[in-house]
Amino acid sequence: MTARLPFPPAFDLPVGAAAERHNREVREVWETYRADRPIRVPVQFAGARTLYHERHGIDWRGYYESPDEMIRLQLEAAKYQRELPYGDHPLGEPPEQWEVRVDFHPIATAASFGCPVMFRPDAVPAHHSLHLSLEECQSLVFPDPRTSALLPKHATFIDEFDRRCVTEGLRFMDRPVVRVKPTIPSTGGGVFSTALDLRGHEIMSDMYEEPAFVHAFLERIAEWRIDLERIWTLRDGMEFPLDHPGKGEIEIVDHGIDMLSVEIYEKFLGALIDKLGLKYRQAPSTFLHHCGRGSHLFPAMKRRYKFDRLHGLCWPINDVGRIRRELGYDIWITAVIADTIMQQGPKATHAAVRDFLTPEVKGSGRICLWAPGEVAGIPVASYEALYAAAKEFGRYR
Repeated sequence: MTARLPFPPAFDLPVGAAAERHNREVREVWETYRADRPIRVPVQFAGARTLYHERHGIDWRGYYESPDEMIRLQLEAAKYQRELPYGDHPLGEPPEQWEVRVDFHPIATAASFGCPVMFRPDAVPAHHSLHLSLEECQSLVFPDPRTSALLPKHATFIDEFDRRCVTEGLRFMDRPVVRVKPTIPSTGGGVFSTALDLRGHEIMSDMYEEPAFVHAFLERIAEWRIDLERIWTLRDGMEFPLDHPGKGEIEIVDHGIDMLSVEIYEKFLGALIDKLGLKYRQAPSTFLHHCGRGSHLFPAMKRRYKFDRLHGLCWPINDVGRIRRELGYDIWITAVIADTIMQQGPKATHAAVRDFLTPEVKGSGRICLWAPGEVAGIPVASYEALYAAAKEFGRYR
């Protein structure tokens, strides 16, 4: 018997000429962007989930406690996304299949090590650092990547998702629902970010006073993260690319690197990535997500890793024009207007997009705006203003 959760049967918007014009423009914007001859800067709108949660008073605790609730809210948010004309995504058109994922973002790794979790009304959950002593870090028994903290629940949710989607054949708006595979627990912001979660800011003093400890500690964290990803990838019956030379890549993403000098980054993180690359016979990734203030490291990182995609750059805390000059216009950049600006309302948002989209930033293409919607309190009108301003100031021809 096909399973059906209590969902609305249709999109809540008038599907007429306006939606058809929007969808035609969306297709053209993405086709020309990917072909490297853009007509306009695209906008990736991802705020529907937060807006939906705000609209219905959804508590993140409930989302984390019930597989059915997690599935329902993901599908409702995906549907809601296709009703909101605030970005370059289709309106009123369901996908061939709806995708759901077990989602304990962004706390699964930190919780595995015992970091206290915070549920917040205005953003996704977060956690506190443990601030372990150097001696506690040296003697730390790393958690089992199958059974610690949230990970048993992660496994239970996978099984429940599969029961719903596969065994019961869950459908939404007459389209099949599938679980994204592999379903890897959220690994947080990177190796150094995890070190900060455990040791706290003291790890930066250790880099000068106890460098041998830091090298060993970062390597232990990196190998634990690799084990975590391997275990959960194999659990889904899939090949783990890192175990097959040339098929995987060494991750270079790390949120915690903002406060490091180029010299210290190279000595510890760069050296670790080189070591892992040699061990697993893999090249470093050419994708860098970084939503912090670490742009002073980008030129050295580009020389080392030859990355060609830079994702999550927050403006104005990062000078995107300078970054484009330093790295070259061959880099594909996805940028974000700061949430603190968008929370001020549509007028401030419109002005910010105008000021951001200079000829230097736009170049001849390879620039995209992203509205991730990770925090609450952003008015719907701000998303509308961002999209309208991108259409006004982001055109090439």
